[in-house]
Amino acid sequence: MLSYTHMLMTMYEIVNYVDCTREQQLEILGLRNQDDVRKWMVNPDIIPQEAHFRFVESLKGNPDRIYYAIYRSGLLVGTYNLTKETDGVWERGIIANPLVQGKGETAQWEREILAGLPGKGIYAVTANVKQDNLRSVRYHEKLGFQEQSRSNGYIHYLLRLK
Repeated sequence: MLSYTHMLMTMYEIVNYVDCTREQQLEILGLRNQDDVRKWMVNPDIIPQEAHFRFVESLKGNPDRIYYAIYRSGLLVGTYNLTKETDGVWERGIIANPLVQGKGETAQWEREILAGLPGKGIYAVTANVKQDNLRSVRYHEKLGFQEQSRSNGYIHYLLRLK
């Protein structure tokens, strides 16, 4: 079970959504609702504030869903979430702040997160990427994700960690 709420990595601070301040939660929601972010989401609709706050509240005490905000020097550089599928396999979702995309930073902090997952009993992660999101397809393949299948406009990936 992923029980930590705060984690410091090389130059990043990882904060569990449930431990974020209201200001941080609004910042996360603002990132998620940006046009150039949500167009790639399974649900591309704008999420209202109250729905976001209810969602964060629903994460409390739920060991099968973990959501993190990733900060570098106070800047929200992205979010990372894990949802348990089966023992040892979790689906991951990621949002990279468009302000820092294309500089290798997202891969850096994701690699650091991935490196710590086997110690928490997570040995593989899955990801679903829209087939027409070529930037994300290249990103996943560069990180070592292996295509498992395609359906409904998505590529379904698996990354074995051990």
